[in-house]
Amino acid sequence: MLKDQLVHTPDIRNLDASDARLASALRLWVVLSKLGRCPLQAVADRLESLRAAAHLHLLLEEVGAAWPDPFCIAPLCCSRLSHDEALAVEMVRTAARGDRPAFDRLLQEMIPGDMRERLFVSAGVLGRLLSA
Repeated sequence: MLKDQLVHTPDIRNLDASDARLASALRLWVVLSKLGRCPLQAVADRLESLRAAAHLHLLLEEVGAAWPDPFCIAPLCCSRLSHDEALAVEMVRTAARGDRPAFDRLLQEMIPGDMRERLFVSAGVLGRLLSA
């Protein structure tokens, strides 16, 4: 089971629509940012919400400050999520449900408690916007 989780990340085509939009918006945000372009409108179009795009931006700023290594994304054409993308989608899903213990279990070995609090709040707001 653990080997499968480590070797095989989720396929974006098998995610529910909201999670797939989030994963593709993550990729789009990173690519456009690296190109020196403001990703906000393109991500808003993908998420169908300017407010959700703004909250994704805030979450990714929190991730950038908290992640111990660079956040890795898969190429836009790749159907499999990177481990970081899969974790980010699960963070948003878990925080939107308000399940703090599960959220902490996802990140406890990687992120200190004070940083997890900020991530939980940001991910929760984004998740609730995406499910509205």
